[in-house]
Amino acid sequence: MKIKDLIINYWWAMLIILVVVIIIAFIIGNIQMNRKIVNELELLMKSTNESNNRNKIVEEELESLPLPVKKWLENVGVVGKEKIAKVTFSQRGKMKLNPDQKDWFEPEAKQYIRVDEPGYLWKVNLPMLPIINTKGRDLFYKGEGSMEIRIGSLIPVVNVSNNKKINESALHRFLLELPWYPTAALEEYITWEAINENSAKASLTYEGMAVDATFYFTEDDNLKRIESLRYKDSDEDAERIPCIGEIQGHKNIEGLKIPHLIDVTWIMDGKRFTWYKIENYDIKFENY
Repeated sequence: MKIKDLIINYWWAMLIILVVVIIIAFIIGNIQMNRKIVNELELLMKSTNESNNRNKIVEEELESLPLPVKKWLENVGVVGKEKIAKVTFSQRGKMKLNPDQKDWFEPEAKQYIRVDEPGYLWKVNLPMLPIINTKGRDLFYKGEGSMEIRIGSLIPVVNVSNNKKINESALHRFLLELPWYPTAALEEYITWEAINENSAKASLTYEGMAVDATFYFTEDDNLKRIESLRYKDSDEDAERIPCIGEIQGHKNIEGLKIPHLIDVTWIMDGKRFTWYKIENYDIKFENY
């Protein structure tokens, strides 16, 4: 065999070894990240606030609420239902990470939520690169937020946790997603203030933090939009900007009218940036 052929064979062998090593590294990274998510999920969903009080919600519990909130909850169907303690659902949709992005990504996600004490875990597979998926995890637990994004479950591109801004933003997210677990409107950590006949402000206090959002209702007692001033980023220069959730459709889940189609928009420099068009499915509730 000629020296040239030996060299070519050598480099082919090295390339094959390199590819195998990379594949093994991605597999190990995926196993490690999945294991971490499983451990976090067990902590989040562990029953720490169990109650034997399984009384159904009665009309009198709605009387102190602002009129549009009361009418909305009646329309949703909470009267006669037990309070929601936990929620799980799958999620798909279209996502853009910046306003200049031309094509939409199509992520697949799963979310787990604690309602009796605010918390959630959202995990997502995002097809950003050919063959190699980007995996993300957004966690809010005991008042602390944490976000992690890895290419191929291995290469970290975002890893931020437990600073003031991300904690507050995570609590804001929980409040903005309240329509997915509407009995939370009656939890002690939520207070309501009337604005006018078609809107009301919800304030959420938890673990020393307080956030609020404005809920806007239609004349036929549906919720159409939620707005808040929320941190989009968590760096030192980040400021709160408008974050809007616009409801595009509902489903009847266990007798409750739950929004399953929502567009999420940031207002950046006075311009709308709709970054996520959400569809939730396989929605399951666990009651007190």
